[in-house]
Amino acid sequence: MTTPPVTITENKARRVSSGHFWDGVSQWLVIAALLLVAVSFKHYGITWDEPLHLENGWRALDWYLSMGKDQSVLTFQNLYLYGALYDVLVSLAGIALPFDIYESRRLIGGLIGVLGLIAVHRQARALAGPRAGALAILLLLLTPEWMGQAFANPKDIPFATAAAWAGLAQIRLLRELPRPSAGALFGYGLAVGCALGIRVGGVILFMPLAIGALVWLYQRCRLEGLSDGGRQGLGAAARLLPAFLLAWMVMIAAWPWAQMAPFTRPFEALASFSHFPLRFSFLFAGQTLVTTDLPWWYVPTAFAVKLPEVTLLGLAAALVLGGRALIREKSAALTPERTGLAAFILLPPLVVIITGAVLYDGIRHLLFIMPMLTVAAALGLDKAVAVMEGRLQGRTRETKAALAGLLALWAGWQGSVMVRLHPYEAIWYNSLAGGVSGAKDRFELDYWGTALSEAASRLRDRIVTEEGSPALAWPYRVRICGPSESALYYLPPRWQAPPDGKGGADFYISFTRHACADAPAGKELLRVERMGATLAYVLDLRATRNRVAP
Repeated sequence: MTTPPVTITENKARRVSSGHFWDGVSQWLVIAALLLVAVSFKHYGITWDEPLHLENGWRALDWYLSMGKDQSVLTFQNLYLYGALYDVLVSLAGIALPFDIYESRRLIGGLIGVLGLIAVHRQARALAGPRAGALAILLLLLTPEWMGQAFANPKDIPFATAAAWAGLAQIRLLRELPRPSAGALFGYGLAVGCALGIRVGGVILFMPLAIGALVWLYQRCRLEGLSDGGRQGLGAAARLLPAFLLAWMVMIAAWPWAQMAPFTRPFEALASFSHFPLRFSFLFAGQTLVTTDLPWWYVPTAFAVKLPEVTLLGLAAALVLGGRALIREKSAALTPERTGLAAFILLPPLVVIITGAVLYDGIRHLLFIMPMLTVAAALGLDKAVAVMEGRLQGRTRETKAALAGLLALWAGWQGSVMVRLHPYEAIWYNSLAGGVSGAKDRFELDYWGTALSEAASRLRDRIVTEEGSPALAWPYRVRICGPSESALYYLPPRWQAPPDGKGGADFYISFTRHACADAPAGKELLRVERMGATLAYVLDLRATRNRVAP
């Protein structure tokens, strides 16, 4: 007895049903991410330069409230070279929300991270359908670097989220050429403007759109001739100008220093950042590298050990299947929007390698390409599954069940690892680096120094438990190796650091990013550890005061 053929109507119904299922999965993943933010935003410590950004936000807010009369923000540290959009946003949140100022920053940061999840979902869905969208949001949600950085990173995740939304708007713009809609132009201009309002290096976001538009122009010229295609290209370029102008206006509005000379100062800042004068050595892949003289393999290696294995698998699938499509279909496979996505991923690392830009802290400065890498990985996985389904006709249900089971097992394992690392998800490394335990002596882990916050909190609680509440008023002296505010904020006000940072002290709190000079000897009271790696520790110096290790 033969099985009746599946009709076109039945196939369409199945695709619609499958689409509803995957859209439902995406919605539940967003809800899970929001719940994660709600229950964990108070757990994260203070990052190294976060107090400076906090102060910068207040100064920028004073600038706006005084209509430019209070100009203290214009010379504050080197932060005047950055737009103040995010710093002002979290300052306003600190006023409006009923939380501690740092807790308010955590909540806003976590929500910004979730916005990034939504952006990658919509990008992947627009390019390949609901299943790819769900895969993209799952991959980014389970990328420890993304969610671990989101809560407390004051620049890179907000910038990356703005870039992700710019990538989504770019897809719509390229599809609507030569006459993009007002909505597409507004969305792109606003997203890029927000990115520029955080970091002027966002000008690089214009390049993927330009490359995608050139592919569109090439295809149009082949189809309609050089003259007609060129004419349409000029018209399209003219219609894109409002988006660029809007992006520039948003940037200037969010950047007090640039408002003083809106047509020159952004370029001055860009020139300064291209070779930022910050030279120091750090551990990477078991070698000591210098920020101003990085090898070409730094960026690819950094991403290779920081992306989840499934994301790397998806990227490999995208590369192989995309290359095969190019060979078979030639220009038909080279769509403007997919070319724009590829440019979004490849251009920034190439620019960094060619110009020898200063980088440090792993992939922090290039986090903004992580959402696009995740989209590409989701497209690769989705296409690989489609190929398997096509080759295993008659066993499609079993294939889907097996793949879903494998994905669920990986998601469960990855989620459990993130729980074990919490709230230091960002120290995670994949199996190529040997995990956290394998990376601890070859890569930097908690370079932000956030573990100092937990160490200080645990020290306070321990001493109060041992000595009672009078300990809160006792003038204990605490030496700190690392960003001092990350620890002092969680200690009683009467507990102070020695004025010179090196004098006699009762306790010593240290992170493990690097060894501090004149580290004292003392009894270890506690240490902050995750998965075999020590991130911070506390020494009791009261019995050996003023004794310094040789």
